[in-house]
Amino acid sequence: MPTHLRRHDEPGDSHFWTISCLRRLAFFHDDGMKLVVVEGLRVLQQRYGACLIGYVIMPEHLHLLIYPHARGDDQPIPISTLLHAFKKHVGFHGKQRLRDVWRARGQLWSKPLNTWARGDKREQSIWTVRGYDFNVRSDEKLREKLDYCHKNPLTRGLVERAEDWPWSSYRFYEFGDESVLKMDWDGCWPIIW
Repeated sequence: MPTHLRRHDEPGDSHFWTISCLRRLAFFHDDGMKLVVVEGLRVLQQRYGACLIGYVIMPEHLHLLIYPHARGDDQPIPISTLLHAFKKHVGFHGKQRLRDVWRARGQLWSKPLNTWARGDKREQSIWTVRGYDFNVRSDEKLREKLDYCHKNPLTRGLVERAEDWPWSSYRFYEFGDESVLKMDWDGCWPIIW
């Protein structure tokens, strides 16, 4: 694994993130955990003013398209700042959710997660250390990544139609459904925020 992660915080660039759970454990199989992720995305919108373009929450990872600029600011918010805030929020509140489930049921929803829960508390991270951050510099690439997000649950066989997976931005763009999370992008290129 490289020792120096390079992120490119370029003015005007959007970013496509892939963030995986530790050892690809299905932490987000539970809808309560998915809601914790949604709240983490709202932190990026409300605390930092970043423009959310699209997302999908899968059982063991998520994808996010984000324009990391506060409204009206030409300089990007450092990706490291946004990732840290998001992972910290989901890690803290996600562990609370997992403890609540453990107390109520005496187990989580899979044997690997039960093993994780019984493990060393100092090593109970939800996230892998690294993730994937891709700078998006064209309308074509942005739409390709957004389409990838929306097709991910179908590709994995979780649903038969994209609209049946409530944990992505598909329903927002297709039906104007803001019930889970409102996106900020108006569909225009270049992004004016």
